[in-house]
Amino acid sequence: MIAAKKILYLVADDRYFCSHRLPLAVLAQQQGYQVFVAAPAKNDYKRIQKAGLTFCPLYFDRGGLNPWHEIKTLYQIVKLYWQIRPDIVHAVALKPVLYGTLARMMVRSPQMVAAISGLGAIFSQDHWLQKPIKMLLRFLLSNRKVQVIVQNPEDAQVIQDLNPKINIHLILGAGVNTEVFSPVPEPSDPFTVIHVSRLLWNKGIGEFVQAARLLKQEGYDFRFLLVGEPDLENPGAISSETVQQWHDEGIIEWLGYRSDIAALYQKSHLAVLASYYREGIPKSLIEAASCGKPIITCDMPGCRLIVQDQVNGFLIPPRNADILANSIKKMALDVQQRQKFGKASRDLVEKSFGERIIHQQTLNIYAKITTK
Repeated sequence: MIAAKKILYLVADDRYFCSHRLPLAVLAQQQGYQVFVAAPAKNDYKRIQKAGLTFCPLYFDRGGLNPWHEIKTLYQIVKLYWQIRPDIVHAVALKPVLYGTLARMMVRSPQMVAAISGLGAIFSQDHWLQKPIKMLLRFLLSNRKVQVIVQNPEDAQVIQDLNPKINIHLILGAGVNTEVFSPVPEPSDPFTVIHVSRLLWNKGIGEFVQAARLLKQEGYDFRFLLVGEPDLENPGAISSETVQQWHDEGIIEWLGYRSDIAALYQKSHLAVLASYYREGIPKSLIEAASCGKPIITCDMPGCRLIVQDQVNGFLIPPRNADILANSIKKMALDVQQRQKFGKASRDLVEKSFGERIIHQQTLNIYAKITTK
């Protein structure tokens, strides 16, 4: 009897894994792979266990630079490689990719799928870490046993420029369950705007709040829902005290972390993501589009793949609350345009972003590298 191939998913956050990769991992298990998930045991690791996957607790400080903590994490990853002997390691996000590929070089065994789901804050500006990380990526990703997944053409170009021999695959995000995230008729008034993301300044939260403030000062009785929680491991985190103050002022309604995102989109008229973060493709926008919502987002890599200006929403300049407020007002006052944009959003998702499409592309990579 041939033993099942082993896949080890390496991620820095168990909640992120559940929201972005759990359906893929379950599908891989259904197709005969033995699946392991290494992540910190913080919020949702019991969901991983309940799905029948083997969970491996892993210390991981996503935003930290303490050398002793980083050495501890790298040691644990190497130890997992020796214990599990995976055929494939699928690392998700920049830091797990760096550590996962570095550990692979020490062990010299597994095939590597390095999923860079956005280049993040370091590549959004002239960060001092950008140059050393590029050098490290060039070294680590050039191995023939490493397959790199990126979510947008801009990130693909950055990686390709490091070394043309890097194996790059463009897969448009993590996919969405189009049956759960489905369109319903527009809700009744008041006009409701929703912003779903981690609570980081570079996700455009400040601009969203300022746009809400401007519109309320003009006398518009719109609802502004802010969904998400502070990401305290990120240096760009917004404190819960700041967000609570906005809520108490009546500018926005802060709902915190929610698991009923589909229902919240269905009860809203318009989705906004004012991000100037270096996104892969924001899952929140894919989910909003799948619910048939018009969208306003910034003209940034990743965001512009899910929103086509004047087709299913508005692409606006980053860091501009005035233009955001005016764009929200246009959407609020034009029902026909909202309906037209919403239908275009749903059509786009059904064509390119459904889970079945995205997951099959990833499974094809697994099959290819395990049959070499």
